[in-house]
Amino acid sequence: EGLRIAVIVNDVASVNIDSKLIASSRNPTEGASGMVELQNGCACCSLSEELMSSVSELVMLSDLKADDERFHHIVIELSGVADPKSVRSKFQEAIFYDMPLMDRVRLDTMVTVIDCSVFMEYITSAKISSPEETPELFYRDGEKPPPPDDSWMDDLPAPMLEALLATKDQPLSETVDNGVAELMVSQTETADVVLLNKLDLTEENGEKKVANQIRNIVKALNPRASVYETKYGDIQSGKILGIAEGKGVVEAGIVDDHRDSVAAAGSQQESGSDRNHSHSHGSSHSHSHSHASSECADPDCTDSSHSHSHSHAELNAECTDPDCTDSSHSHSHSHQSTHAGIGTFVYRARRPFHPKRLLAFLRHLPIVRGLPETKGDIDSQEMIFETEALKPILKRVLRSKGFTWCADSNIAALYWGQSGGSFEMQCLGRWWATLPREQWPAEATSMILTDFDNTDHVEGIDSISVGDRRQEIVFIGQGLGDISSQTKIGEELDNCLLDNDEWNFFRAQRDDEEQLREKFLNPIDTRMATY
Repeated sequence: EGLRIAVIVNDVASVNIDSKLIASSRNPTEGASGMVELQNGCACCSLSEELMSSVSELVMLSDLKADDERFHHIVIELSGVADPKSVRSKFQEAIFYDMPLMDRVRLDTMVTVIDCSVFMEYITSAKISSPEETPELFYRDGEKPPPPDDSWMDDLPAPMLEALLATKDQPLSETVDNGVAELMVSQTETADVVLLNKLDLTEENGEKKVANQIRNIVKALNPRASVYETKYGDIQSGKILGIAEGKGVVEAGIVDDHRDSVAAAGSQQESGSDRNHSHSHGSSHSHSHSHASSECADPDCTDSSHSHSHSHAELNAECTDPDCTDSSHSHSHSHQSTHAGIGTFVYRARRPFHPKRLLAFLRHLPIVRGLPETKGDIDSQEMIFETEALKPILKRVLRSKGFTWCADSNIAALYWGQSGGSFEMQCLGRWWATLPREQWPAEATSMILTDFDNTDHVEGIDSISVGDRRQEIVFIGQGLGDISSQTKIGEELDNCLLDNDEWNFFRAQRDDEEQLREKFLNPIDTRMATY
């Protein structure tokens, strides 16, 4: 197609197989190579500095060429275990710190290639992404990991060597490896273009249902991406090179990604669409009928003030009620029911969660890492999630993420992230409501206010408004387009919120963080987010 493309090839294996394949296919008479190898490490972590140096090297190489031989594009081929968010952050940091290189290049388009033959296995896997537990992600064609090089120990003093050997085989207290499912989700979400490779093999094997499920999962995880189905990864370069113009996921962050997910779930950012929580809590909870959308989901409700329809908040916005005969509804004949298909919905509330009750809820998601170990019997008052009908629904949740407000702080803006069996609670910083408006970035003020329950909110005034503090959690999973499943999850999360007595205590002590931490002890580990 007349394009001149430089390539940076990254492989974590000891032998960079990808670079050998490219080298063997290159015309030996082409002259100076436009390929740089990043080997025995990952470009998103251990080789991140070398990645930027390699880009700079290729820019210099291009400058040395004649005008009609200079590169049009640089393609960075990451290893299969690389987290694209880390690479994105590296380029964003380079812009922030005015790195001169960024006057010459920009991270333009991010592309993810999915191996559909193993996608469903990995997206639901509880395994860790590590050479020991999932060697197939790190080594190819039967390659085995190289023997460890312990020669550096030869010159160590005897006492130090003895201490090292004594702890050599002891497991680390906390692994730094990501879960396989978490890695698959991150790679799928952080892409302007997604290529579904080998999907034809899945269909040829008689697994058309699985193929459709993959399509739906990818669309649910990344609704903004252009998705193409490929064989042998073959695709026109015009569909993947330079198409985002640096304005897609490359300039986004965790908040932007979240907004896209909420918008894709058919949600509205206005506070009027939030779940109504004027609870009259005693020991029991009185719930409104505004679950997941502004419509009533109670099939037995006869209150004329409630809005009733078949708007199921599914991915395809179509009614899938098999008994529905309303001609005004859009009905698909794809035979994808809300139970078999992948659905998305958003839970909203404007009260904080009781941390212990939230933890009890989280334990019913398919999470195997990221939650504290159970320590003895938990107060039965906290264990309120024994509804048998709810358990199978929560086990089908593939992804959940969103802003979270816990009662142990009136300041900390938390972000809940669950991918398959992995869970992490991050602190993104402070809620905007805790900062004077003159400290807000002027260009972002209107966007910030869309998250407020009252744009006239004044911090410290004893009113019912809470600013941008909120629960806004997106759920993606099998059958979650079904309104009854949404309602069950919503009701259990309602039970996690502070009741009226707790809420009154919270409001009275909201400026005393120490009192809140003591009253609402939070057993969920939280780490500060890195950008």
